[in-house]
This record gives sequence, C-alpha cells and structure tokens, in this order.
Amino acid sequence: MSGKDLPEVIDKTPEDIAQAINAIDGSNLPEPTKKFVIACINLAVWLPTALLEKKISVFNLRKLIFGQGASKRKGGKDPNKKEQDDNESADDELGNLASEPGDLPTNEDPTQPSNLQIERDDATGEPDKKPGHGRHSHDVYEDAIHHHLSVDGLSPGDACPTKCGGKLYAYQPGILVRIKGQQWACAHKYHVEKLRCALCGKLISAPIPDDVGSEKYDATFKAILAIQKYYIAVPFYRQAYFQSLMNIPLAASTQWQLIEQVATPALSIFRVLETLAANGEIIHADDRHLKILSIIKDNLDNPDKTRTGMFTTAILSKTQQHKIALFYNGTQHAGENMGQLLAKRTPDKDNVIYMCDALSRNTSSSFETILCHCLGHGFRKFDDLKDFYPEECLYVIKRIAKVYDYDDKTRGMTPEARLTYHQAHSKTIMQDVEDYLTQLLEQKRVEPNGALGKAVKYMLKHWHELTQFLRVPSAPLDNNSVERLLKIPIRGRRTWLFYKTPYGAMIGGVLTSVIHTCAMAGENPITYLAALQEHQKESCCLFQTKEYPPK
Repeated sequence: MSGKDLPEVIDKTPEDIAQAINAIDGSNLPEPTKKFVIACINLAVWLPTALLEKKISVFNLRKLIFGQGASKRKGGKDPNKKEQDDNESADDELGNLASEPGDLPTNEDPTQPSNLQIERDDATGEPDKKPGHGRHSHDVYEDAIHHHLSVDGLSPGDACPTKCGGKLYAYQPGILVRIKGQQWACAHKYHVEKLRCALCGKLISAPIPDDVGSEKYDATFKAILAIQKYYIAVPFYRQAYFQSLMNIPLAASTQWQLIEQVATPALSIFRVLETLAANGEIIHADDRHLKILSIIKDNLDNPDKTRTGMFTTAILSKTQQHKIALFYNGTQHAGENMGQLLAKRTPDKDNVIYMCDALSRNTSSSFETILCHCLGHGFRKFDDLKDFYPEECLYVIKRIAKVYDYDDKTRGMTPEARLTYHQAHSKTIMQDVEDYLTQLLEQKRVEPNGALGKAVKYMLKHWHELTQFLRVPSAPLDNNSVERLLKIPIRGRRTWLFYKTPYGAMIGGVLTSVIHTCAMAGENPITYLAALQEHQKESCCLFQTKEYPPK
C-alpha cells in the first residue's frame, strides 16, 4: 500500500468488535495468524483513543504555555485587546459563559434591551454617557501631603475688592492634585556642626533632633524593602542594582539584615493572626510547590528520606469582621498546616467550614470540619475537554455556569437566605447534572479510564463535598479566593526562584501574611510595618517567644 492509498474507515460498535474477535478466535486459522489478526484489531481500536488522549495532553500543554486565548464567539473579547488580568476571579469566567437560547430558564425580560445593546438618547441618538470622567477623585489620595494656598491680602469678613459693598466669607476651596515623582529611598546627610576650644580642647557638637533617629535606615524604608521583596517580588540583587542607579548603594546582604529587623515584630503579629484565623467561620486552603535549596541538598545527600516535598500553603480565614491570609513555607503540606492551625481553635466553637480541592494531602484525620470541595475544579475538567467532547462537556458547563449566576445574585443575602435561594434554584440543576453524569457511565457512553470518564468519575466521587452549598449556610462554591492568594508567592517564585534556608522561607511567609492581611483590610502595609518596628516592644509582648515553625 502506497502512502497515498488510505485504508477504508469502518465504524463498528464495541459489540461488533467483540463478535469479530470471537469469530476469528473460533475459526480454523493457524494460531499465530489468529493472534496477529486479533492484535491488529485491538491496535486499531486503541490507536484513535490514544491519539485523542495525546491530543488532549498537547492541548493542555499549549494552553498552559500560551494561555486560554481570546474567545471567538459572538460577544467575545477582541483578540487584539489586552487579556484579562491574572487576578480576575475564576467565578467571573464561569458566570460569563453564555447559554444557548431556551437551554435554561432565565429571568431576563425579552422586552427590555439586551445587556449587549447600547442605550441611546432618544433626542440625540447618541449613546448615553455614564456619569464621571474616568479619573480618580482627590479623595482616593488619603496619604497626600496637603498644601494650603491663601488669597493674598484678603480674609473672611473683608470688603469685596470690586467695591460692590459686600463682604467676603469662606467658600469651599478648590483642590488640585499633582503627582510628583520621587525616589522611594532618599539619603539625608546631616552636617553636625562641631566647635572645639583652642585652649582646653573641649568639643561641642550641635544637638541632633529626635526626628533624625538613631539608625541609618528608618522603619518606613525597611517596610518598603520588605514589600518590594515579598509582595512585589523584586529580588534582592535587582533592588541592589536599582539602588545603585539612584546613587544609593544597598547590598543584598544589607537588605536581608533589614528584612530580619522587620520580621521580628511581624512574627508576634503573625501568631495573633493564627489565633484569629483558627477561630474563623470559613477557611480556604491550598498549596503549591516551592524550592528551598538547603532542603534540596539534604534530599540529595539522603536519598532514603521519605519526606522530600516542599510546599507553600496559603490559608484564607473569613470571619464576619476580618479576612486573614496566612502563608506557610516548608515541608508540611496544607493538611498538616491546617491541623496545627485548628489546634488553636476555641474548643466550644462549631466545626469550621473548610474549603479545599480533593487532594488527600489537604485533609487530615487530626481535625474535624465541614468539608467542601471546589466546584471550579470540576468545572475546569470539563472546560479543558469541551473541544473534544462538545456535547457532553457543554451540557455540564452551561448548567454549572447557571449555578454561578444564581450565586452572584445571592450576594448581600444572609447565609440562611442564600441557602434557601440555592435550594430553590440550584438544587434542581445540580441534580440534573448528577443524573446526566451517572447515565454517561451506566450507559457506557464514555470510556471510564479516558479523559472524559475521569472527569465524570471525579465529579461523582466528590459530589457530596462539591454540593455543600445546597446544605450548609455560607458554604462557598469554589476555592478561587485562596488560589488568587497563591499568585502572590507564585510571582515571587518566578522572579527570585527559591529560598536558601527554611528560616528564610519562614520569614517570607510571615511577612507576606502580614502584608496581604493589611491589603485585604484596606490598610497601608507600609505604615503598618513601620508602626510595628517603632512599637516593637509592645508587639513582641503579645505572645511569649516560642520556637517557630512548630515541629
């Protein structure tokens, strides 16, 4: 057969293939010939599936390297426009999935203009302009330096300069905002005058004001340095190079010493945050791999070690008043870190709602929780396969997207009202999804060990944990919030790549925790870290010194 001669493609059901194999096996053909023909049939059946699985793997690799890509469907984003920011939530992506007309019930009034239509002014025919001019109000600049400009020669109560007979009174001042560039580190030189007696040799120096301080690097500078390193993810060597360009040299070793000075009071605050987080109402947790050079070297020197993994665990605890972020860097995974955290929980409190993905290392028998699994993980398994199994995947995707749409409408509701709303609107949809997935397996419409079959079995195996929001007030749908948290250490891993020692990794986790908790609370982390250093004695007295991290 030449390369241009394609073999005839004959579609056969699994039953037809089994009958053909049985017929060949029962024929009078020589035994080696039987084995050869049956092997050819099995190869022809296996090869398309193997190629499909390989194509799926290559597809996922391409998506990992080049991104999801712009949508080409109507109403999708322009591929020439900037892609969404990495911090855009995954639940927004789920909620924006369009459903086929008539596929699911909708609350939209067909007599009203579509969200995609542009409303126009009836009089002019021009698009209605939204209020505002796209600029920030002066109120957003809370830490601005204020300057007061007065009217020369006039004050309230004076006669009007136009000689109209009226008197001036104070009016609301106008406000101009001017953003002026400056270095984030500025070197101040104080020339201390000294006088020396020509007779007795006594040396008299000028008094040094209190605001000059006693240290070369002030608290604010060290706070900025910590944020640049552990939040903006600028490596020490890059900061050193930048500082040299600004004619303020700052060696990497000096930076580390300054970081330690910030971490000392921050560690006490971190322990307070642990206690508050342990008593939260909802806790999210997940982890990612990281590299610690000293541990990697120890693993190579001791190949028989049973524990070789290294993880960054992110924990997000939510209460009615606060959101607390904790980061742990070391050899312990999420389940072990959660176990140590919940050991600090007040004993008389109810079990916490714990959201994580379905990896076994995220849970532990050492603590009891109301376990929830991430529905977004299940959704993405079908979203990855929709180009290869469109009918089955789109059925699941559209219905889960509708559940997310309902969840968006529950924002602002009480936990009990949210639960009632989901039971009234989402329960039927999720039951349809469960029935559909069960039928796919029972009717053998999917290969159980194939990519789609694994996605189906994942959903059914963890169905109870995936649908806790239908039974438990306040139970979240997914773990997207903590996955967004993990992007903070991930961007550090992409720039400075690794930690050198577990001690350095611990300091990185502590400072990242304090900084991001400040950010979520709307507080300025530079001001907060500076205040911690200035009141170090008070902050260090919050907890007695203990060995950290706990063994």
